Amino acid sequence: MATGRTGDKWVRVFIDGYDASGWSRTIGPLETTYDEHDLTAHMSDTVKGYQKGHAQVNIGTLNAVFDNTATTGLHAVLGTAGAKRLVTVCYGMRAAPVDGDECFNGQFIQGAYKVESSGAVTATIPFQGWAADGTYLAHASPWGTLLHANAARLAVTGANTAVGFDNPTGAATAKGAIFYWQVTAGDGTATIRAQDAAVNNDGGYADCLGLTSGVINCAVKQYGTAYQTGAIRQFVRWQITFGTANTVTFLSALCRVY
Repeated sequence: MATGRTGDKWVRVFIDGYDASGWSRTIGPLETTYDEHDLTAHMSDTVKGYQKGHAQVNIGTLNAVFDNTATTGLHAVLGTAGAKRLVTVCYGMRAAPVDGDECFNGQFIQGAYKVESSGAVTATIPFQGWAADGTYLAHASPWGTLLHANAARLAVTGANTAVGFDNPTGAATAKGAIFYWQVTAGDGTATIRAQDAAVNNDGGYADCLGLTSGVINCAVKQYGTAYQTGAIRQFVRWQITFGTANTVTFLSALCRVY
């Protein structure tokens, strides 16, 4: 995991278990904004005072190249507007995203699907914001740590024994976390989990209560979320338990609730 500045060639977009990066040109703006409530007491306050209201979380618009490949192309995957999409946008630092990089996650309503031609044939896919039937309306916490960049893991390699990643904003947090995962390929069953530790060594890690995919069939596209309300210790990492699968290609992310 590098630090510093980067460019859009190192951004990767994953939607509902598909790697959308091969079609995508731009995405954004990724935003968290709050309604403003004017609470100025006009008889005594000389400066207007505001309190934040509800958060608005959205990923803006995905601009992409039209692709009609059966099953896996843009048109097949995102050609139906109005659907709720699980989206993870990963930011690599002057290289393709790796474990520990920043990512933006959420469940968003796809507002439209527009195709136009001006030389190249392109598609415009605006999102309307966080889905009202999304799982976690109570927490405006879309930014998180990419625990596992999209890559294959093999059963013969076994469990993850590597160290994890520090909380970039401090130490342990008390309000829980949201766990996101997307399986892009595989050949059997497995369980994807998040683990935390107070000390960054293999012996210190334990499963985060509830932050698991459960047993899923990785032979088909899989994606989902989980939430836990308890404290998350300072360091976090990915974990996988293989069932019948020999190989699983997946990404996972953890967003702390502050």
